[in-house]
Amino acid sequence: MSKMFIGLRDAKQYHRTKLVLSLIGTVVFLIYAGAWVWWGGAGLSRYGDNRWVSLFVYAGCFALLHELLTLPMSYYADYVLEHRYELSNQSFTRWLVQLAKGWLVGGLLAGIALAGLYALLWYGGALWWLWIWSGWLGLTVVLAKLFPVLLLPIFYDSEPLNDERITSSLTAMADDAALRISGIFSLELSKDTKAANAMLTGLGSTRRVYLSDTLLDAFEHEEIEVVFAHELGHHTRGHIWKLLGLSAVVSTLHVAVLAYFLHPYHGSGREDFSGAIALLPLIAVCLGFLSMIIRPLHNAISRRFERQCDRDAIRRTRNPQAFRSTMTRLAEMNLADPDPHPFIEWYFYDHPAIRKRIALADEFASA
Repeated sequence: MSKMFIGLRDAKQYHRTKLVLSLIGTVVFLIYAGAWVWWGGAGLSRYGDNRWVSLFVYAGCFALLHELLTLPMSYYADYVLEHRYELSNQSFTRWLVQLAKGWLVGGLLAGIALAGLYALLWYGGALWWLWIWSGWLGLTVVLAKLFPVLLLPIFYDSEPLNDERITSSLTAMADDAALRISGIFSLELSKDTKAANAMLTGLGSTRRVYLSDTLLDAFEHEEIEVVFAHELGHHTRGHIWKLLGLSAVVSTLHVAVLAYFLHPYHGSGREDFSGAIALLPLIAVCLGFLSMIIRPLHNAISRRFERQCDRDAIRRTRNPQAFRSTMTRLAEMNLADPDPHPFIEWYFYDHPAIRKRIALADEFASA
């Protein structure tokens, strides 16, 4: 049995298992949240006469119990499965630490969003929903700007890249595209994974290039240029701002769901604040279904953007052979399924299948 066939078989099995676990996780969440809707959380939605204590006790119990319920599945999906297919370098202790960090950071951000939502509901007047929409967009932009300097360092170490050949060539490419970057960094992913990754993240003064140490160690110079040229395309084409615009449209639908359920409870003078708090699980279920409906459209737009950047990368580097070898190497290192079922790609994939990306390089090479 050839090594290529074994790799393809492993990729198919790996992604099939990941898909099944994802679907199980979705069903578990819907059943869990539905149980809270039916049960109502008993007295947790009203903890004395303090609406803020009641809100955070109720939301905290809802979130924490769900995390504990799905912890075994998270352990299997993110630790056991990754080691089984030799994609992970992560020790069990580091997995726990990263998990705890995710809980803390996610809990803090969710707490800020929740506090803002209910503060505007209770004290924002009749147009509370409009302030929520505006605030959510503002928070999205702020997080996009702060991500490389505030959030990413919590999980991964990085340092300025000291390879002059790489930094000079990538900086020159950015200059040619009239894009200012604040630095090129090596991102230490090898403690956690064997997969390669790269990103051009941040806004304005915080825009940085990150190349994973796994990518730097395994890829040739020309292939690294291809990866960067692809990421550069997202900025030259304004994809970040276009996605923020898409987020504004999606946020409108989300706020419409919030307004439908919560508007009867707006105003600080109402005594039945527990009713608004007890609606959290029902809102979570409805937003979950809405996300499932929107997902294919969002992924289709994302795949279109990725195809545009693939073409830009080949044109900018004028090296379709390097693009082809880059995609092949990424598929091998990340155990990507090169040719998923069309429905799976349509619904779940935000990048084109590797087979299509390699075919694009072959088209350019033949032309």
